[in-house]
Amino acid sequence: MQKMTKAMNVSWLVALAGSLLTLVQILLLASKNDGICFNNGCEIIDRLTTVPPIFFNIGGFFFFQAIFWGIWLARQQRDRMQYVNMLLLAGLAAEGVLVSFQHFIAQVFCSYCLIILTLVVLLNLLGGLRHILTGFAVFAAVIVGFSSLQFSGAKTTSMENLDTGSFAIIAGQNSEQKRYLFFSSTCKYCEKVIESLQEENNCTIRFNPVDEITDFPLQRAQRTKSYSTDVNRNFLKSLGVNQIPVFLTVNKSGFQIIKGESPIKVYLQENCTTQQISPVTDISIDLFSPTDPDLLLSGADDSCSVNTDCDDPDLVPLTK
Repeated sequence: MQKMTKAMNVSWLVALAGSLLTLVQILLLASKNDGICFNNGCEIIDRLTTVPPIFFNIGGFFFFQAIFWGIWLARQQRDRMQYVNMLLLAGLAAEGVLVSFQHFIAQVFCSYCLIILTLVVLLNLLGGLRHILTGFAVFAAVIVGFSSLQFSGAKTTSMENLDTGSFAIIAGQNSEQKRYLFFSSTCKYCEKVIESLQEENNCTIRFNPVDEITDFPLQRAQRTKSYSTDVNRNFLKSLGVNQIPVFLTVNKSGFQIIKGESPIKVYLQENCTTQQISPVTDISIDLFSPTDPDLLLSGADDSCSVNTDCDDPDLVPLTK
């Protein structure tokens, strides 16, 4: 009995800590300030949800408050603890959905979300061995069930998240097409493509790196507040692409994949400048639907491996 009382006291304090944490987050978000977060994953997750983050935190606040007062009442009548345990299992199931979303869909983790997950898991661990086993089964079932579902075509889903992988953007003329350049800080061919954009360019292009970038040569490019290199790496992996630079254009009809420095430069000069050139016959670029598994890539001789540096000492690197 004394051991149970001690566990209830610790749970009560954890629920109080969760209430205070979510309340602080609500106040920060309501005042238009940045919420509590220790990485760029929080902002990326926020952009992918249909519900504003403040409502998630309001829900979390009421959850921890319900646990707090439930434990308080259970001190007087122990059978009320069963309702608290049911609520804890529901919270663990909800956290399973959120963790699955971050891992399988967003492909990035929110540090604040992981703190909340830790508090919910801790509350369940304090419920005793039987409750722990039940909670593990609930959490595992949600993860397994979520991982077995395909909400849309793999490539389409990845494309919907590509904006969260953009390090910078240069604005051009309005177009129905979205354009992405996948590059790395140590790829000499990527640097040459980016250098060519210093000249005339009429296209809006998003720059999606596969590694961390600390410096960028295009002064007119607008930096984003946060970006995820994992999103970019996973997208290229889903296409079976392991070389960069890669240029992607997306419209309602499908998407184009252009691989290698020379083919990308040809595309940019033909489509993004007023100075037109004659088509290059030895470069093949095909249009694919979002569900087409076969991609024809070209220009592999002037590209780098995603996982290997191929820097050129005569070029200025993109990182310092």
